[in-house]
Amino acid sequence: MHRVEEILVSSTFFLLFSLVMFVPVEWLLQARKSRERAPLGDWLHFWVNTVVVAGSALTVMAFIGGAIRASLPGSFRDWMDRQPLWEQLILVVVLAELWSYWAHRLAHAIPFLWRFHRVHHSIEHMTWVSALRQHPFDAIWIMAAANIPAFALGVDLRPLAAFILFERCYTILLHSNLDFTYGWFDHLFSSTRFHHWHHDAGESGRNRNFAGMFSIFDTLFGTYQPTLRPPKSFGPPDLAPRPYWKQMLSPLQRESKSRFSNEAVQKPSSPDDLPDRA
Repeated sequence: MHRVEEILVSSTFFLLFSLVMFVPVEWLLQARKSRERAPLGDWLHFWVNTVVVAGSALTVMAFIGGAIRASLPGSFRDWMDRQPLWEQLILVVVLAELWSYWAHRLAHAIPFLWRFHRVHHSIEHMTWVSALRQHPFDAIWIMAAANIPAFALGVDLRPLAAFILFERCYTILLHSNLDFTYGWFDHLFSSTRFHHWHHDAGESGRNRNFAGMFSIFDTLFGTYQPTLRPPKSFGPPDLAPRPYWKQMLSPLQRESKSRFSNEAVQKPSSPDDLPDRA
């Protein structure tokens, strides 16, 4: 019961912290003016997914990571434990970003995973609170890729607490109603414009720019698509129904053929369809 109360308090605190931090920033620096507010379902996604990730999901991930660690050779575990903490933390961060990149890319490439991930791509107005519009299965899939390596390596995650908070806030920033770019350094670090093209309503950007914080992985693996201009629209919203409970059920329902099916999403874009390159 104490654990449940701790999760509820921490998830609610993170929501309030994000509210205080991002609402004024979006109000002052908003990239797109819209009178439409984020739907109530997005607020539920934000709170519920924080609870899921911080609670039961992380507990299961720790168990799986521990099982993987136990299966590793003892000599490797001893060698890892002897490494300086800062080297272990760098390794964990790199592995988390790398595995998250591939988990995200697979969520677009595998029809079963896309059925859940498309809920996230139904966002029609990029705002901070919509960042966690994810089906819980999709959220757990992405977060497992980021966290299991750390558990498997046996790294003490307490020194990473500040970075984890920063990473969570940066994820929200990338989905916010802001438009900034690092110029050439978008090849290395993700900006809002870089990630917004991943949410493009058309098909030119949706299968590109998969990285979280470090866009260098898109550069290395050939999925980097910077632009000189922001996308015109996001979504499309009919990738998933708008009510929260329908978004929970839609991946389990029978597929209907439409231009928004996984086949359409996976169709390679022609050079003429691609946005302007930076």
